[in-house]
Amino acid sequence: MLELKDVGEVIASRDLTLDKTGKLTVLIGKPQRLADIDWYCPYQKVGIGSGKVKRAAGVDPVQALAMALSMLGAELYCSQEYEAGRLSWDGGAVEGDLGFPVPPNIQDVLPRGAGGGSNRNQNTGK
Repeated sequence: MLELKDVGEVIASRDLTLDKTGKLTVLIGKPQRLADIDWYCPYQKVGIGSGKVKRAAGVDPVQALAMALSMLGAELYCSQEYEAGRLSWDGGAVEGDLGFPVPPNIQDVLPRGAGGGSNRNQNTGK
């Protein structure tokens, strides 16, 4: 099993607010080839949890990146900090929006009107 010490080259990051004055930083690394047919995208949350570098896999770099964003969304929206109302993002479309997508099976954790296409059809009545 591949154990990562850091995310490597950071291609994106986001700062979230923790407890109104603290900070949680999300780091997303450049997707990399794991084997001849697999790719992974490393990511890390610094400020809550273990800070351990994790990875999402895909068949190509785009899928690995999309999976990393979705896994981050699931971890953040399902975190104790978010559920307690301690985690926020100033760029959110609505209160409680952290700006990350989540897998279809847990879209009910998103605040109504949040980004990522989660409630698009509900909001437009389509």
